[in-house]
Amino acid sequence: MNANQLHARVFRTAGEWYADVDDELDPQPDNPVWWGSYPTQPAAFEAACTHLAELQQAS
Repeated sequence: MNANQLHARVFRTAGEWYADVDDELDPQPDNPVWWGSYPTQPAAFEAACTHLAELQQAS
């Protein structure tokens, strides 16, 4: 199991929805573990959840 504590964040800026995943050791938004931009909030949430699940399966 991955010992890192990851968290996802979904936010809107400049008319786009963004999702990112950060770890607790470096939670700065300028250097996420992963990020993406999406046309809708549900799409951003789904992408973040999918990415977290993939990271969990890979560990």
